[in-house]
Amino acid sequence: MADVLVGASPWEQEVYDQLVSHAATEAEALEGYRRLAEDPDARDVGYLARMIVDDEERHHRLFVELANALRAEVELRAEPDAVPEVPATRADRRELLEATERMLEIEREDAKSLKRLRRTVRPVADTTLWSVILETMELDTQKHIAILKHVQKIAGGVLG
Repeated sequence: MADVLVGASPWEQEVYDQLVSHAATEAEALEGYRRLAEDPDARDVGYLARMIVDDEERHHRLFVELANALRAEVELRAEPDAVPEVPATRADRRELLEATERMLEIEREDAKSLKRLRRTVRPVADTTLWSVILETMELDTQKHIAILKHVQKIAGGVLG
């Protein structure tokens, strides 16, 4: 169990404990991926492992920031390295919705383009890393679309 949050409900403490535990697990995994990335005899695997290291570093930071956000909320204190709260109202609603709609169009076009490109490089799928790199980029694009849709949701929906 992680440290006890002063004033936390049982649910808040459980979530905090899980976030801190997961951050610790991520840190352990990160070290394993770093070792794979540094193997001079497997440059191809090292390249892919470095891609995972980038993700795992971000995941670790996000778990810490989530835990910090929960701690800050429960203990009613400021925490600079925390996931921010969503404001109750937005003055920039229209601009935000218009910007996210433009970005969604770009991401959707990117998804189509990446899919075409991955089909084009199929002949070298077994002899290069290109296919798996493009596949992970497609997954990133799906993630970007999900994030942008959430931004639209918190901004108050789609403009009509």
